[in-house]
Amino acid sequence: MQFQIRQVILWPRNKTLPPRVVQFRPGVTNVITGASQTGKSAIVPIVDYCLGSGKCSIPTGVIRKHTEWFGVVVETVKGQLLLARREPGVQQSTGDMFMLEGLKDLVFPEHVPAKNTNRDFAKAYLDELAGLTSLDFDPDSDSGFEGRPSFRDMAAFNFQPQNVIANPEVLFFKADTFEHREKLRTIFPYVLGIITPEIMAKRYRLDELRRAERSLARQLESLRQSAEKLLAELHVYLSRAREYGLLPADTEHDVNQEEALRLLRRVARTAQSQITAAGFGSVSEELVDLRHRESELSLELTEVRQRWIEMTRLRDAATEYRRALQTEEERLGISRWLLEEANLNASCPVCGNSMDKAHQHLEEIAAALDEVEGTQTVFRTLPPTFDREYAQVRSRISNLAERVEGVQLRVRALQEASDNERQRRYTELNISRFIGRVETELAILDRYSADDKLRTRREELVSEIRKLSVEVDEASLKERRRRAIERLSAMSSPLLSDLGVEDPKDPISLSTEDLTLKVQRQDRDDWLSEIGSGSNWLGYHLASSLGLQRYFLQLPNSPVPSFLIFDQPSQVFFPKKLAGVVNDLDPKLDDDDVMRVTKLFEVISRVTEEQSGKLQTIVLDHASGNVWGNIPGVHLVEEWRGTDKLIPRSWLE
Repeated sequence: MQFQIRQVILWPRNKTLPPRVVQFRPGVTNVITGASQTGKSAIVPIVDYCLGSGKCSIPTGVIRKHTEWFGVVVETVKGQLLLARREPGVQQSTGDMFMLEGLKDLVFPEHVPAKNTNRDFAKAYLDELAGLTSLDFDPDSDSGFEGRPSFRDMAAFNFQPQNVIANPEVLFFKADTFEHREKLRTIFPYVLGIITPEIMAKRYRLDELRRAERSLARQLESLRQSAEKLLAELHVYLSRAREYGLLPADTEHDVNQEEALRLLRRVARTAQSQITAAGFGSVSEELVDLRHRESELSLELTEVRQRWIEMTRLRDAATEYRRALQTEEERLGISRWLLEEANLNASCPVCGNSMDKAHQHLEEIAAALDEVEGTQTVFRTLPPTFDREYAQVRSRISNLAERVEGVQLRVRALQEASDNERQRRYTELNISRFIGRVETELAILDRYSADDKLRTRREELVSEIRKLSVEVDEASLKERRRRAIERLSAMSSPLLSDLGVEDPKDPISLSTEDLTLKVQRQDRDDWLSEIGSGSNWLGYHLASSLGLQRYFLQLPNSPVPSFLIFDQPSQVFFPKKLAGVVNDLDPKLDDDDVMRVTKLFEVISRVTEEQSGKLQTIVLDHASGNVWGNIPGVHLVEEWRGTDKLIPRSWLE
C-alpha cells in the first residue's frame, strides 16, 4: 500500500507561534539523530496517534503540555492527506480529528485545526484506502478477534519502538497485549496473501450452504421417520377404520403392505366424497391471496437473482482486467531496462548493436508501460463494500426463496386443513380426526416416496459444498502458508550476515501462531527468546521487519502501509546507560560498535533503495553523522542536540 510520511506537525497551545514541522523524504532512509530527552522517541506514538490508535501514548510532560494538536501528512495513491488529532488532556485519548485531502506542495493549515471529523470516520476512510475487506474472518463471528481486518491492525508491521526493537519476547508493535496479539494471529494469513477477500467470500457462501443443507437434511429425516412410522402401524390403522365403520367388518386382517395402503387410501377417498363445497368461500379467498403473494415474491426473487448474476459477471470481469494489466506490464517491463542501457550509450544486450535508432521506440514502449502502471494504480480492485453487497444480495436470494417456499407450504397446509374441516362437518369428531391423520400420514408417505424435490435440492447443495470446500480447503491453505513462510524466510535470512548476529548462515522462520522467530539450526530450532545477546535480538528484529516489507511490496494489493520506523536501534550498544550506571544523555560509541551500527544503517538503506521509492524507512537514534553520513540513500532529517529538540525553545519561553 502506497502510504509514506511526508511531515509530522505539532500545533502549539500558544496560537501566536508557528507550528513545528518535521519534514521527511519518501522512498529513502530518513534519520533523526540527537541526544536523549530531545523527543526522538515521541515520533512513533505521535504518528500512531494521528493514524487512529485507541490510546494516546505520546509522553506526558513538555511535549503534551505545549502542544494542542498533533498531525501527520502522508503520501497515498490518492495524493497527500493530513490527519490531525487533538491532544487529549486528562483523558487517555480523544476522538476529535481534522482531515484534509488533496494537499499540494506540502501546504498545510498554519492555524490550529478545528475538528471536522472523528476517529471512527478516519479509521473507516483508512480502511477503504487500504482496500481492506469488509467481511469478518469467521461468518459466525460477533466481531472481536475474528472480526474484519482494519487499518489499525497493520500498525504492527510499521513500528519498531524502543521497547520492541531488541525485545526477545515481543517481535511486533503492541503484540505484548492479549487483544492485539490475538487479532494479529487472525490477520496474519490475510496480510501474507494466503487468505484473500475472494476466499473469505467463499467461506461466507459455504457457511450459508451448510446451513441450508442441514435444514433440508432435518426435513428429510422427519419425513422418513413419519413414513416409517405409518408403515409400521398399517394394521393398527386398518383395525381402527373397521371400528369406525369406514371399512367393512369382514375386511381381512392379515394383508400385505401394498393392500393395507390401498385400503387406507380408500378410507380417505370415501370420506372426501361425502364432503360438499359449502362453507369454504373464505378458504378460497385466502388461497387466492396466497397465490398472489407467491407471484409477487417470485417476481422479486427473479430480479434479485438477475442482480446477483450481473455482480458475478462484474467481479469476474474485474479479475480478468487486473490480470490483463499485469500481463501487459510484465511484457513491457523490459523496455525500461533497455531504455536505461540506451541512455548510457550501451550496446543492445541481445544482438550487441547500437541502440541509437531504437531509442525512440523504447521511449514509446516505456511510455506505454507508464500508462499501464497508472491504469493499474487507479484500478486496483473493486471497492471493499462490493463484497458485503455481494453477500447481502446472495443472502436476500436465500431469504426470498425461503419465503416463496413458506407461502407454498401455507397453500398446501390450507388445502389439507380445508379437507380436514370438511371431514369434521360431516362425520363424528373422533372419526374426522382419524381420517385427517390418515390423510396426513399418507401425504407424508407419498411426498417421501415420490417427491424428489427435496432430495435433488440437497444433492445440489452437497455438490456445491464439496466444490467450495476444495477451494477453501484448510490443507491447501496450510500449504500456501508454508510456501509463504519459506518465501518470507528467503527475503529475511540473507540480511543476517550484515546485521552482526551469531551464526548468520542459520535461516530464520516466522511463526504466525506464536508471533516470533525460529532460528533453524542443523540439529534443532531455537526460538528468539532462547537466544542470548541484545545485538542478536536487534539483528533478528531488523531482518524480519525489512523482510516483511519486501514481501508485502511484492503482493499485488497489500494493505500494509509502506513505511518502517526504527527507534533507537543502537541502544543495545549502550549497556551502561541502559543499566542506569551513567547519566550521559548523548553516549558515544566505541570504534568497534561504530562499525556494527554502520552495518545496521547500511542494511536498512540498501533494502529501502532496492524498492525503488516504494518503501520509506525512518531511524530515530543517538548515532551521529560520522556513523551513517557516508551511506548512500540516507537522508538527515534533523539533528537534535543542545537547544535543538522536537519542542522549539520559543515554545518554552
